[in-house]
Amino acid sequence: MRQTFHATYTLNPFDDPFLFIRILRERKALLFDVGHISSLEPGNLLKVTDVFVTHTHIDHFIGFDMILRLVLRREMPLRIYGPEGIIGCIEGKLNGYTWNLIRDYPLKIEVFEIKNSNIYHSSFHAENQFKRADNESWEFKGVLYKDTLYTVRGLQLTHQIPVLAFSLLEDYHININKEKLSEIGLSVGPWLSDFKRSLRINYDMESGSLLQDDVTFEVKGRLYSLAQLLPIAIITKGQKISYVMDVSPTEENFERLKEFIRDSDYLFCEGYFLERDRQRAIERHHLTAADAGRLAREAGVKNLILIHFSPKYINCPQDLYDEAMKEFKK
Repeated sequence: MRQTFHATYTLNPFDDPFLFIRILRERKALLFDVGHISSLEPGNLLKVTDVFVTHTHIDHFIGFDMILRLVLRREMPLRIYGPEGIIGCIEGKLNGYTWNLIRDYPLKIEVFEIKNSNIYHSSFHAENQFKRADNESWEFKGVLYKDTLYTVRGLQLTHQIPVLAFSLLEDYHININKEKLSEIGLSVGPWLSDFKRSLRINYDMESGSLLQDDVTFEVKGRLYSLAQLLPIAIITKGQKISYVMDVSPTEENFERLKEFIRDSDYLFCEGYFLERDRQRAIERHHLTAADAGRLAREAGVKNLILIHFSPKYINCPQDLYDEAMKEFKK
């Protein structure tokens, strides 16, 4: 099965965290948190279209200036999603610089703040020297971004302050059966990307059927119905990747997270403290490694990846991995 998402993350668990998701076969990428992103190549960062920020503590937000510097002359907009306060934080960052010579720059920054039951949207455009412009708000129903390929959902949690967890869900995989393709007299080519895109718009995964029977598709000058081409497509459930950082170890957070990340193929999660330091975890509003393991196990997660450790364990990081895996594999 060809993968749609390729993940790069903070390899050193003591570095400021991030998760970079390249959308394969698309010229775009997603970024979850903007910590120690200097380890990413500038060419990859330039592909980032959407940034999802759990919260704006310095270790999760310090890389914003690097992103800004790279995309400053880019025509493609930059969308940023975060919890209560993110609009003011972006405004403060932008107000820290002088912008008198950028009116001809094309960059548009769109910021979406999840607060209580609403999404608030503010724009910062280079042509207006990044002065804040507030737009209409709307009800937040869990979805932050959706296109024909994937959906990003957010969940509001607590870390003494409001924080977000994120889940990236591919609608479904579409692979091509080359034997069936040959049977109808067609060959592989660039047209298959357009076919997959059309299929994503017109196929219902739950019923296993097309939404409309009369949709046509052109291949090398000849019209086919999507129904005729459907046998060449192998359609399977898509990947699910979840990202959980800096969450208070309360039962309410735990229960809400368990449903939110359920059946994830990959869970990137903090394991900030060892269980022997649980009181410290409570005081600092972080999960323990054991919490992460139990959460992943009870949610049916397939793969658990810990990426955010307290520096107090700099000499014994393996203890955190061992504790999480012991709980995960019970």
